[in-house]
Amino acid sequence: MSSLALIGLQWGDEGKGKMVDWISARFDLAVRCQGGPNAGHTVWVNGKRWIFHQIPAGILNPQIKVGIAAGCVLHPQTLFEEWEKLDAAGVDYQSRTLIDPRVHLILPHHMLLDRLCDEARGKAKIGVTGRGIGPCYQEKYARYGIRVGDLFSPSLSDRIDVLLGYVNPILEKVFDQEPFGRQGILDDLLRVKDRITPFVGDAAEVVEEYLAQGKKVLFEGAQGVLLDIDHGSYPYVTSSHPGTGGIPSGIGISPRSIGEVIGLTKAYATRVGTGPFPTEATGEVEAQLQKIGNEFGASTGRRRRCGWLDLPLLRYAIRSNGVDGLAVTKLDVLDDFDVIKLCIGYRRADGSIAKEIKPWDENAGEPVYEEIEGWRVPTDGVRSLEELPDRARAYLERISRELDLPLWLVSVGQNRKATIVLPDFPFK
Repeated sequence: MSSLALIGLQWGDEGKGKMVDWISARFDLAVRCQGGPNAGHTVWVNGKRWIFHQIPAGILNPQIKVGIAAGCVLHPQTLFEEWEKLDAAGVDYQSRTLIDPRVHLILPHHMLLDRLCDEARGKAKIGVTGRGIGPCYQEKYARYGIRVGDLFSPSLSDRIDVLLGYVNPILEKVFDQEPFGRQGILDDLLRVKDRITPFVGDAAEVVEEYLAQGKKVLFEGAQGVLLDIDHGSYPYVTSSHPGTGGIPSGIGISPRSIGEVIGLTKAYATRVGTGPFPTEATGEVEAQLQKIGNEFGASTGRRRRCGWLDLPLLRYAIRSNGVDGLAVTKLDVLDDFDVIKLCIGYRRADGSIAKEIKPWDENAGEPVYEEIEGWRVPTDGVRSLEELPDRARAYLERISRELDLPLWLVSVGQNRKATIVLPDFPFK
């Protein structure tokens, strides 16, 4: 099978942007399957930093076509801003971008409701991105959302009336906000239609066509599997399915179309916003991880909470998503640490040690750590496993052994070249 699914095994921010960009050079098509502009995929090329919220991060590879599939939500203005940056850099996207007509559109009231609803939670607030993701998915499942394909429907104006029949009473009576008017929304949507018409097409058909022709397809995940709406640390989750299961439903293809699955994890752990984080560090250790790792959200600029790698949670993520190989990112961030902690299990109340826990388990127990001596040698210039310091290589081999997965890729820096490719990686 000439396809590869790339998913994050933690709470997002695993370095998917860099790895998607690097892997995409070997593929013909890259497709986003879920999520929206809450993703912030950071790519460095020739010293220039790119952040992609809507466009698949593979777009900077000139041979690849990119798609935004039905499971995604789309904020038109964010997309247009990314197009303008590509235009300014002379990057052709016009002939290489596809938007599925079933994609739901994020409208101004979604972003307003996102902020208002989270603020209304008070101390229980989740810490949303404010980009309208949750309200847009909420309307999708309530069956009154507006999709890309609806822009071409003669009943678009009627659909807006139905939408506002739900939205405006909430804005006025619950939040004391001004209502939205139909004509303003209609005018905005017609302008969106004018710009995206050449890009609209069935992503599922294109994926199936490429696979039938033996071309290589990359399924680009967003967020991380521990944030899954059903299988994550609910309610501190995203609004979609970031794991392998979200790919066939998010595109509209058979699960058999997924070939290999590569799971990404940092060499440590981070989380944005609220929610359980059992191996979270404190004090100087957390500050050092944040500073060296530049752990601030690409979507929000918020400080990421930092801590140690959690093998029991990774085991859950790997088992439930059928992961075939592992990519470890940001190994170089640990270069200056004298001691590195690795969570190898959880001590239950009865004294037993759990080797796997679930992200929603509030009674998982206390993390059990093994302390590993740091290597204290720069790794950012290393390009093979053999060149790594002995203790750095032993750390990676321990992770691979504990998780019973082959190590495929290791990232030791933000640029494309700072990537170590292992012999087992199936897409050289």
